[in-house]
Amino acid sequence: MILPDKNIRLEYSLLSCGAVLLTEIVEPQTLSLLWNKVKCNKALVSYEKFLLTLDYLYIINAITLKDGMIVRCKNDSLNQK
Repeated sequence: MILPDKNIRLEYSLLSCGAVLLTEIVEPQTLSLLWNKVKCNKALVSYEKFLLTLDYLYIINAITLKDGMIVRCKNDSLNQK
């Protein structure tokens, strides 16, 4: 489900859904505002898939929560070289 395989097409994998969400998280926003922005996307077929994608992004440190808002994390490891 995270990565595409012979049963799951790329656009329906959590990897691809995560990319969709990350493009929408330009500035901090609430869960409901983010859902309203992306619920028309055909890859995010349900609210449950939306939540699974948010869980995935949180686990890989792509997003975090600050004061009840979803915030996109910055990758400082690229700047340390």
